[in-house]
Amino acid sequence: MGPNMRMTTVESVTNLSPHMKRIIVTGSELFDFPDDKKSAHVKAIFPNPNAETKIPKLGMYFGFKKWMRSYTIREFNREKLQLTLDFAVNDHQGLATNWAGNAQPDDHLGIVGPGDTKHPDLYADSHLLMGDITALPAIAAVIEQLPGDAKGNVWIQVPESSDIQAFNAPENITINWIITPDKFTEEFLIALASQPKSMVNTAIFIAAEASVVRQLKSYLNEHCQYDKKLLYASAYWNHKK
Repeated sequence: MGPNMRMTTVESVTNLSPHMKRIIVTGSELFDFPDDKKSAHVKAIFPNPNAETKIPKLGMYFGFKKWMRSYTIREFNREKLQLTLDFAVNDHQGLATNWAGNAQPDDHLGIVGPGDTKHPDLYADSHLLMGDITALPAIAAVIEQLPGDAKGNVWIQVPESSDIQAFNAPENITINWIITPDKFTEEFLIALASQPKSMVNTAIFIAAEASVVRQLKSYLNEHCQYDKKLLYASAYWNHKK
């Protein structure tokens, strides 16, 4: 078994919205899982859907990475050893989404990690967060950790209005929902162009499809002043793969 690989079982499955499913996993192997990693990622290890057993194979063997995908730590409950993961579902097919769409209590899921938290600075002067529905769990987890006096703007794409989620946000964090099934929407670029050109003290979080992230980073580089140490920009998926 590789480092920090843990086997867990599904405790509960909840439909948060038509395109988001919450799965809570648990297990004794989470006993040493760190408490301060909300909004960081884990690598979830999924079973081979064509195998007789539906238990994922843990370990570092040839081709093992094909069964792994990154997911955000939405919550971790130390007392109950519960790890909460949210999955975008019902708008594409794939190893992880297909597993999540059919997950039932007592199913098995491997967990590797966690990695580092992503938002550059929770205590920055201001915040700018942008992402499609695949980044919604990470954005929500970041927002819920911001101090009460935080200020800034957030844009989140969701396929339909029933995918809008309610979560605890500071009063001066404005959350804008982009309601469209089009994850390549130009609304992200329009929103970024509406922001001040000087964002030197702004912590920026961008997560979406690879070409969208490139487009937004290019705009930042060409038109804005910002601190690269305060930028997190990640391609959460690539339509070419």
